[in-house]
Amino acid sequence: MNKKDLVKIYKDKSKMENARDALADINDFIETLKKAILKDGTVKFHDNGIFEILVRKPKVISNPSTRELITIYPKKTVRFRMSKGTKEGMNNKK
Repeated sequence: MNKKDLVKIYKDKSKMENARDALADINDFIETLKKAILKDGTVKFHDNGIFEILVRKPKVISNPSTRELITIYPKKTVRFRMSKGTKEGMNNKK
């Protein structure tokens, strides 16, 4: 699903007349989510899941063609962990 599909579903669900308003709401939510994750490190949605910052460890890999060792530096990524209820609802849906 891309953002255009999400806007259409959100517009229909919230009974908005204009797709621009729905897109603005979604963009506001995403920006707010970004700021909250950067501020606290985690954002918890009760009964849905948790967005959290995950720090990946540095690692050493080798270039397959030259066999030169390259260090991959640590970096931060965002991970979403679904709650147990969300996982069960998704797996039982047919």
